[in-house]
Amino acid sequence: MSEMMGFTGSVHSRQEHLQPNKFLPGRTVFEVVSAKTMKDGYKKFVLYSIAVLRTIGADTSQAIIERRYSEFYELNRGLRKGFPRAMESVVFPRKAVTGNYKHQFIAERSRAFEQYLSHTFQNDEIRMSEEFQEFFYNQDLRRAYKYMSKQNFEEALPLLQNALHLQEKMIGEKHPDTIRTLCAIIVVYLSRLESQPHVLGYAEKALSDIGEDETNPFLIPLLQTLIGVRWRLQKDKRDLEVRLSRYVKPGLDGGDMPTLEELIMQSLSHL
Repeated sequence: MSEMMGFTGSVHSRQEHLQPNKFLPGRTVFEVVSAKTMKDGYKKFVLYSIAVLRTIGADTSQAIIERRYSEFYELNRGLRKGFPRAMESVVFPRKAVTGNYKHQFIAERSRAFEQYLSHTFQNDEIRMSEEFQEFFYNQDLRRAYKYMSKQNFEEALPLLQNALHLQEKMIGEKHPDTIRTLCAIIVVYLSRLESQPHVLGYAEKALSDIGEDETNPFLIPLLQTLIGVRWRLQKDKRDLEVRLSRYVKPGLDGGDMPTLEELIMQSLSHL
């Protein structure tokens, strides 16, 4: 028996069924790696652990989400309402009256969920939809925001990292939402004096992902943050200062502008 989030249940693992040929360059795949039969009081349900993998070159990292049938059902209902034509040919596993917790039934439903996610993911509008965001990573981002608002950065970090991995695989590294999550991780690491090298790495990646997009709201505070980190690490910051001068008028130090943390907290509060 296993315990998780106050629930108890047995585990049906499918790790042994992972196929090496799924790790194809640039391809996003969904794999139900385990299914736990849980108890919430007197009520039983199955909690599915889904690995989301996207391989680019040698990268085979994965992000994990845990969802129950009712959450899949709500996703499907929202997608059919918002994208009726695109969902016409998509098959969703029906709710069973009996036999829900037998190993064979859970294995078959796991494969059905994999096919369902793979099918819907192929549609660009669905992949970028609010329904997909809510199902895959907005829950983690809201939980991270609550922890950050209480200065509990240690609890927020793994939630943000998992959300980042999901966004990178599903909407791309340069999407504004992905960059926002990357900046939120920077804010968490800024709370640790010993984590300046981590801040440097994440901040330089975020700046690279922003590129020449001068409309990104995190650009100026990110430059200011990176200049400070390079100074503390005794690294050259002149190129960043030149770039910052293009956006901040001479004689102003940017002190009246919102900080990276303020912008991140404001943005996450609207999720």
